[in-house]
Amino acid sequence: MKSATISNLPYNVLDRILGCLPLKDAVKTSILSKDWRYKWATRQELDFDGEFFMSFKDIQEAKKVIYQVLLLHKGPILKFTLQDPDLTGCPDIDHWILFLSKKNVQKFTLLIGSGDEHHLPSHLYTFQQLRHLELNRCFFHPPPGFKGFENLINLDLWNVIFDPAIFKNLISKCPLLERLRLNWCTNFDILEIDAANLKCLDFFGTSKSICFQNAPMLRNVTVWLDSQVLTNSSPICSNLTKFFHYMPSLQEMDLSGSTLEYLTMGGIPESPPTALNNVKSLRILDMSFRNVKEVSGAVYLITSCPKLQNLAIECETVGIVVEPVIQFLQAQSIISYGAVKLLQSVQMCYFTGFEMEMEFVKFILASAPVLEEIFIWNVVHHFHRGTQMIDEIKQSRRASPNVEFMFEEAFIDPELS
Repeated sequence: MKSATISNLPYNVLDRILGCLPLKDAVKTSILSKDWRYKWATRQELDFDGEFFMSFKDIQEAKKVIYQVLLLHKGPILKFTLQDPDLTGCPDIDHWILFLSKKNVQKFTLLIGSGDEHHLPSHLYTFQQLRHLELNRCFFHPPPGFKGFENLINLDLWNVIFDPAIFKNLISKCPLLERLRLNWCTNFDILEIDAANLKCLDFFGTSKSICFQNAPMLRNVTVWLDSQVLTNSSPICSNLTKFFHYMPSLQEMDLSGSTLEYLTMGGIPESPPTALNNVKSLRILDMSFRNVKEVSGAVYLITSCPKLQNLAIECETVGIVVEPVIQFLQAQSIISYGAVKLLQSVQMCYFTGFEMEMEFVKFILASAPVLEEIFIWNVVHHFHRGTQMIDEIKQSRRASPNVEFMFEEAFIDPELS
């Protein structure tokens, strides 16, 4: 009786109910009655993910089910996901992509988990309705005459191999692109970003030069450069002026410490780039306080963002005292007193209390007249040293009379470290 009542629901409601079920459970509804035998077959989202593959004794059995689902499917497939840690490139994937090329796919995810990179078949490049594309461990080589993805909004590439020239051409043929992620893909000599609608960029990898030629809508930038770019001698290098060439809408930045060193290789300009004028949030990861170039780059960015409100630093283990860094920060505490006018919140993570880190905190306290809170997540080897560190910070000269100090300690027994 319940089955009959559910069967009378409107088609779109049934489709939404089935869409909320894991794919394998949705297929099982075919045993309810003759009316339900193929109701799942119009499901517009097919997720063959890790949970799906784990429900079979081996991957070959899972592949057979995928074939059966696709052969019985009717209507469009708006979302297709294929991912599993044990999934390797194989001809089956090409067959499934050929089937999907006639299904108006809008979101396509292919995450190869192991083995060699998979050569994407030419059929993928005919997905003209595609809005979201996510790939891992693939070769991306469009055929001649490829017209791009005119509706693509999100492009997420992990460990994808392609010709940098092809990549630049691809971006120019995705006029609606808003989010771009490049994670450990092909190494770039020059990475040029010219994307009129791009709002968010994440780049993890290697490049000798990064230049934002035209990114008027870009709000969020994350760049984590492999330290390899600093050890390879090359006439090509980037600098702050090229990096911040045209990003008038930039508001949030996440940079690694090695990226800071890389950006200052060409020298620090006297006048800050105008792209920093609207930045409100800055996060620096794995910042080495042993490296004076990284520290000076961080200080430059902090003091060059007139609207900066939130700052987060993740410290890299220091280990030894570096006098040039201490002297530089002590001088900056005097020169930049009250200069970071809108900074309200600061977080320092993996803080160990070495002198360079302490001088950096003192520089922040001296520079921020409206600072409201500073949170320090402290890794200590001796509790008493942690207490002394807290007292020393609280007694430091500060521009803001209302700053609240918050500390959280992770105690490590020195006998076990």
